[in-house]
Amino acid sequence: MSFSVHDPRGGRTASAPLLAKRPRTLANLRIAVLDNGKEQADVLLARAAHLLKEDGAQPQFDHKPSFSRIAPAEVIERLANCDIAITGLGG
Repeated sequence: MSFSVHDPRGGRTASAPLLAKRPRTLANLRIAVLDNGKEQADVLLARAAHLLKEDGAQPQFDHKPSFSRIAPAEVIERLANCDIAITGLGG
């Protein structure tokens, strides 16, 4: 299995993709839903996870203690088997 990690801090080269390719369907995709610790992120991401599940995806919800820190290794390990990850919502 291979995957790409896109660094949101920039430094993108001209040949690097801007966005990951969109899947044709969400059915059976394992989607990591990571609450980044920002205010209301848990509410918004819980709703997103619910909608993803209605579309046939298999969301796996987790959280990290602070938006300003990298996720702990155990959180990354739990979500490593997912096909797609979403995070970064909140006030």
